[in-house]
Amino acid sequence: MKVEFLDIVLGYFVLVIQVAVAVIAVVKYQAYKSTPLKYISIILIYTAVNEIIGSLNIYSNNNNVLIYNIYNVIYFLFFYNAFWYSITKEKYRNWIVVCVGIFVLASVVNPFFQNFITESQLLAYVVGACALLFCIILYYIEILSTSKVLLIRRDLLFWISVGLLLFYVGYIPIKLTRVFFEYQDNVYLALRIVHRILILILNGCFIIGFLWMKKKLPR
Repeated sequence: MKVEFLDIVLGYFVLVIQVAVAVIAVVKYQAYKSTPLKYISIILIYTAVNEIIGSLNIYSNNNNVLIYNIYNVIYFLFFYNAFWYSITKEKYRNWIVVCVGIFVLASVVNPFFQNFITESQLLAYVVGACALLFCIILYYIEILSTSKVLLIRRDLLFWISVGLLLFYVGYIPIKLTRVFFEYQDNVYLALRIVHRILILILNGCFIIGFLWMKKKLPR
């Protein structure tokens, strides 16, 4: 019962922090409107709305897989685009393009093995998450070799990347193994609690980024 209560409480916290980060993103828009993250407020609003709809579907026993499958494609493509525009080395940019191609291919192939409407697209998600982690690593390699590293604490993309890195490093193993524990309530519930904690960490990093960032002028 305690574990179930914790799961419910964390579920509400997730909804609150996702709405909060979307509001903060809108309020701080002027500070990052000239950066590759200029549309992140739309993505975060979409995330909050998607999570609310998903939560309502869970409690009404409706299938909510479809909205998350669509969301994941949009979410990954947005961040690939953001890192591509933020990175200046042509070689790294080309690698990101390859990552996008692999992800798109996985997204096209996956529905042949799992129903896109009723089943979570495991292959597409894992490939997309791994590709995003690779983009983050490329971003870190580049900033560590330039003067950008001196101002990194005030860089919104840095905090966004930290949140994404921590979330996906922690969640990919859960995503891969959760299906095996679907009918073991205690284990499945524990994995969902960890998932929600990772979401809180992710959004906490986003909030730090929005609050600490320094306004950037157009290039």
